[in-house]
Amino acid sequence: MPNSKVSSNEVSLFIQSKALSGDGTPIGYQSIGNGPGIIIVHGALRDSSDYARLAKALSHSFTVHLMDRRGRGISGPQGPDYAINKECEDVQAIRKATGANYLFGHSFGGLVSLEVARMDSSITKLAVYEPGVLLHPMDGTWMSNYEKAMHRNDFRGAFAHFVRGMGNTPLSGLPFWYSKFILRIMIRGKHWHKITRLLAQNLTEHREVQTHASSYPNYQKIMSEVLLLSGGKSPKSTKEMLEELNHTIAGSTIETFTRLDHFGPENENEPDAIAQVLKNFFLNS
Repeated sequence: MPNSKVSSNEVSLFIQSKALSGDGTPIGYQSIGNGPGIIIVHGALRDSSDYARLAKALSHSFTVHLMDRRGRGISGPQGPDYAINKECEDVQAIRKATGANYLFGHSFGGLVSLEVARMDSSITKLAVYEPGVLLHPMDGTWMSNYEKAMHRNDFRGAFAHFVRGMGNTPLSGLPFWYSKFILRIMIRGKHWHKITRLLAQNLTEHREVQTHASSYPNYQKIMSEVLLLSGGKSPKSTKEMLEELNHTIAGSTIETFTRLDHFGPENENEPDAIAQVLKNFFLNS
């Protein structure tokens, strides 16, 4: 497995900036490289630091703008009126500041990127890795249980409700207390502290995912050239979702990384392999 750590020397290569979104929220981003501009839109329970290796790998051919979505990093809070349209305005603020016309979105960031492209035909090319698109609404019981646990400051319980509620994991079939115990053993230290800081944002974001369930036919309006990426180790439901998107978006193609799962673009996986595919996609006319 590649080294997942990002050294202080690598971090120093990034130039930090901020752009003001439509509601006045400052949105931070870090830039690196030279060439056509790409904005990386990260997933839930993540921030810009989780994609530093991907940004560095792309920086040989592009100017990469690695954003902190609102609610984390050097960006402002989600705010009381949070909705996915705010996320879209944040991306557009960075586009206005940088002139970038390419987007890469992962997971929830992929859903945001698709929404941006749906509303703005000036996005020339877009790549998404397993975007947070639901073909059908999910059972939202876990969200209520998650919220109740958060009110009790039971962050471990909230996280367990999330993991089990999202399905596609053996933990969903185990007793709740045992799932919570297993996750406590698996996720500790700095990783857990980061998750704890983002649990409230994660719930709000997944409520937006639920709100947009079954709305994927709207993506037939996308005029961009779209690359749909996935991991070969991801569940069948993810593959079905991508195939449906491929049928819906006229200018789309699918590519699968057989050895990867949902977290493929992140530092600890294989961002270099993904960067090569993205380079070929964005640079080829």
